[in-house]
Amino acid sequence: MELNPLQTHVAQLYREGLYTHIGTWEDAQLTHDALFLFLLQEAEGYSDLDALEGYVAVASDQLRDFLEAVASVTGGIEEDVSGGDQTQM
Repeated sequence: MELNPLQTHVAQLYREGLYTHIGTWEDAQLTHDALFLFLLQEAEGYSDLDALEGYVAVASDQLRDFLEAVASVTGGIEEDVSGGDQTQM
């Protein structure tokens, strides 16, 4: 399936044009670049770059929240390991 004009624009902007040569969804999938594929998939449902930008900003905030949650759990695990039972098997 050919990329629509907004998806083509995303390919041109993403990582300084790394995937500018991509013209189809099938070729895009061959990149195995999850973020690029996410952006292309979302661009399929939006009519302009401004609307897509707003959605990506929301997704970015959600990712930031997730990373903070992971960091808090990881910090707790590290404390458990360093302060926990040091018994060797």
